[in-house]
Amino acid sequence: MAKYWKRIAAAGIAAELLYAVYIYFLAPSTQVAYQPIGFATVFGLFVICGLWAGRTIGDASRILAGVSVGIVGTILYYILQIPDILAGEQGFPAIAFLNHGLKLVGGALGAVLGGLPALRRG
Repeated sequence: MAKYWKRIAAAGIAAELLYAVYIYFLAPSTQVAYQPIGFATVFGLFVICGLWAGRTIGDASRILAGVSVGIVGTILYYILQIPDILAGEQGFPAIAFLNHGLKLVGGALGAVLGGLPALRRG
């Protein structure tokens, strides 16, 4: 599992940054993050990045790798929010935890799907 950490970190960071680009530059409002289209977007991005992170992992640790992709994305989200939190400008709605949960589940599903060809090879 240790040899995959670079790929896991890169996938989590890429998914979260792509999601930030979507929310801040492509979506009509930042409140889209807490609507069904925002949930679908975050889930899809983390499935894709989890798939990339787990594609070379052939054993059961690929699920852990996928969840780790989601954890990296969630941690990056909170790191990027530190200035707003310190300024008292950022309030976190309870539905934001659903968003973070979808990151974990999406990363895990993507890693499972990405690891299937490695399982077939042996």
